[in-house]
Amino acid sequence: MQYVNKLSHKSNSSEIYEETMIETLKNLEQWLKLNYWVAFDSLQPGLTDTEIDALLKDWPFKLSSDVRALYRWRNGFEDDLIQLLPNLSFLPLESALELASGLWEASAEQEKKNGVDFFPRVLLPIFTDAKNDGVLLVQGFEAETPHSPAQVVLLLQGKRLYGFEKLEDLFKAALELFKTGVYTLDQDHDTVNLTDEDKARAVWRRFPLIYLENAEMSSLALEDEEEDLDDDDDDDDGENMLAGLLEMMGLNPEAMDPETATLEDMTEMLEVIPLEDWPEELQARYRELGG
Repeated sequence: MQYVNKLSHKSNSSEIYEETMIETLKNLEQWLKLNYWVAFDSLQPGLTDTEIDALLKDWPFKLSSDVRALYRWRNGFEDDLIQLLPNLSFLPLESALELASGLWEASAEQEKKNGVDFFPRVLLPIFTDAKNDGVLLVQGFEAETPHSPAQVVLLLQGKRLYGFEKLEDLFKAALELFKTGVYTLDQDHDTVNLTDEDKARAVWRRFPLIYLENAEMSSLALEDEEEDLDDDDDDDDGENMLAGLLEMMGLNPEAMDPETATLEDMTEMLEVIPLEDWPEELQARYRELGG
């Protein structure tokens, strides 16, 4: 496997992180080739730095060295239904930017309305599920940076599932979870299943973990299972993100007119907002239509 390496004027730190990232990706590729051949075959050829720069020309941030190394290794999956992490498929860079662009624009409009910037331009989703709800986010920077934090979140629920200070650590943990059977493969459906969340958490906690706070991913380490992921600030962040996304998708129960609401619209909204949280008039309309 060849890796294009044309970065110039890089710091020693960036070179070291890039080298370790490449080694991690080689190990993952070898495991996929032996055990998950459908995913291996769907990996697209990597991009050159020139190609990466061309795709990023309109983004006001720089990718960290480890994310660039990822896309020089492989440019996502050809088939976006194949999973590399539980529920998540590896996006080509052009697809990641397309998805991000829609979220950035919607977030900017939402910020004009109520001051909530639920998806700032510094964030880039590089993995996603079939509904573009669960995403793996990396972060852009104003200057050259060795590594990016990486966190898996559920956008519609405003929940953060797990994250790492370094993207490389996420792949190291995933490879260990594959090898130990905590991640299992459904070869018939090309999916990855998480069999034991407690065992997964034990592996994740061997690496420095992070929080996601408003526009930036912080580098605060998690110490206890119960600690702070559900504190008041986190709840506010999740509610702001959820409110923005629901407004964007037309799934705000407060804004839905009971007289014109359709059963199809309300059924879709019920997937993310419990019926008891709707206005009483809208609840009555839902039941009236046979919901």
